[in-house]
Amino acid sequence: VGLDIGSHSIKCVEISRRDGSIHLHRVSILPLPDNTAKGWSEVLKIMMEPGTAAKRLRISVSGSSLLIRRISLPLMTVAELKGAIRFEAESHIPFPIDDCILDFQILNQDEIKKSMNVLLVAAKKDFIHDRLKVLAELGIHPELIDVDIFCLINAFEILGDEQQDKTYGILNIGHQVSSFAIIQEKQPYFVREIPMGGYSVTQAIAEMKSITVSEADSLKKDKESSMSEVLKEATRKGFEQLVDEIAHSIDYYENESGEELHQIWMSGGGAMSTAAAEILSGELGKKVSLWDNTKKMEIFGPLDHQYLSDHSAELNVALGMVLRGTGQKK
Repeated sequence: VGLDIGSHSIKCVEISRRDGSIHLHRVSILPLPDNTAKGWSEVLKIMMEPGTAAKRLRISVSGSSLLIRRISLPLMTVAELKGAIRFEAESHIPFPIDDCILDFQILNQDEIKKSMNVLLVAAKKDFIHDRLKVLAELGIHPELIDVDIFCLINAFEILGDEQQDKTYGILNIGHQVSSFAIIQEKQPYFVREIPMGGYSVTQAIAEMKSITVSEADSLKKDKESSMSEVLKEATRKGFEQLVDEIAHSIDYYENESGEELHQIWMSGGGAMSTAAAEILSGELGKKVSLWDNTKKMEIFGPLDHQYLSDHSAELNVALGMVLRGTGQKK
C-alpha cells in the first residue's frame, strides 16, 4: 500500500506483483478537511479501516522541510561517504545539520577528475517525526519513507511511455506544490519543488467570475463547454508563475549541461486544468503531454474504470512508492 498525503487530499493505492505483471487492487482519494495532523487522522481512519491495509505500507514526503541537492564531491567509496556525509552536506543545507535526517545516492563517478556527483536529501527531523506520530497513533507503521519527486520518476520509468530522447522532464502539478525533474540518461540531473499548483487556477477563476473559491473549484471540475474559454484563460493566468519557475529551471539545465530539453511528461490533479498541456507547451516552447499510467497495469476487483480514468493522473506519487524495489532498508 502507498499513501500520498497531500495538502488537499490523501491518495492510497494497493498493488501486488505476480509473474512480471502489476495488479492494481484498490484506489482511494479522499479530500482533507484541513491540512493538519487532525485532518490527516480523520481521513486516514476512514481510508485505512480494519481489514483494508496490506502488511507492507509506504509513505513519501515533500515540502519546505525537505531539501534535494545534486552536489559534486571528491571521489570516495560508499562507506567513506557514509562517514563524511554530514560534514560534506553542511555547506549545502540551510537547516542546522543536527536537526536533519540525511540520505544520499551516488549518481556517477569520474575516475580521471577524481570526483563524483551525489544526490543529497535532507529532511527536518521534526517534520518526519510529526508525520510518523500521526500514523503510529492509528497503528500505521511505514516500512519506508520516500520522496515525492523520486516516486514520480519511478512511476514514469515503470508505467510511462517508452522514451526516444535520452533527456526528458517530469512535471507533477499538485494542489499547492508542483514537482519538476529533468532526467538525463535515466538519472535525475535536476530536481526541484515549486510552491504553486492547481489551486492558483481555482483562485484565478474566483477572481475572474467574482465568486468564492469553493464555487470556483466546483466550476473548474464541471468543465461546461460554455465556460471553456473562461477556464482556459484561468489556467493561463493561474500557471503564470509556475511557467516562469519551470522556464528558469530549463534554462539552468540547458546552460549547465549543454543538452536541450524537448519533452515534458505531466501528471497531477492540477494537470487536469482546462488546456493545461496546450498552454504549457506554448508558453515553454517544449512539448508538454499528459501520460497514461494505466496501460501497463492489470485492474482487479471492483475498481470503477471511469473513476480511475478520471483520477489516474493524481496517483503517480503513490504508485511510484509502491513500485520501488523490495524496500528492505528504511
